[in-house]
Amino acid sequence: MDPLSAQLYSFGIVLLAGVNLGLFFDLFRVIRGLLRPGRFSTPLLDLLFWALITPVLILYLILANWGELRGYVLIGLALGFFFYRLILSSMIIAVLLWLVDLIRRLLNLVVTAALWLGSLPVLVYQEARFHYAHRRKALPKVGRLWKLRPRLRWRK
Repeated sequence: MDPLSAQLYSFGIVLLAGVNLGLFFDLFRVIRGLLRPGRFSTPLLDLLFWALITPVLILYLILANWGELRGYVLIGLALGFFFYRLILSSMIIAVLLWLVDLIRRLLNLVVTAALWLGSLPVLVYQEARFHYAHRRKALPKVGRLWKLRPRLRWRK
């Protein structure tokens, strides 16, 4: 039988695994809220979630008690997940949504700046062409100093 300190250590690792499971689940919830998957893509997204979280849980189980699945492991996972949802979930979701909004605004700023910089040469060309055309019309026409024309029959 393991000493009490080893049992408490493994139970603490399993509690931490439950908290980590809750963190990944909240991240998954935010991603799902942004993507709004349809009827057919929802199961694929769920499968992707479990494919990503299973190796993490296996790693925690190996760290906690060499991968032995016992009753206290399931209780520790459930308690860690419950405490995370009770205490930290709303705050983490708010932070994740704030980060998504910040990233969205930064991307909007970068795209707007890139489009403005990309269209700047076109705008400069159009302005130069416009001003040249109107300046040419606005200037007085310079005529000849002497109005000498050959005498032609049809001119009188």
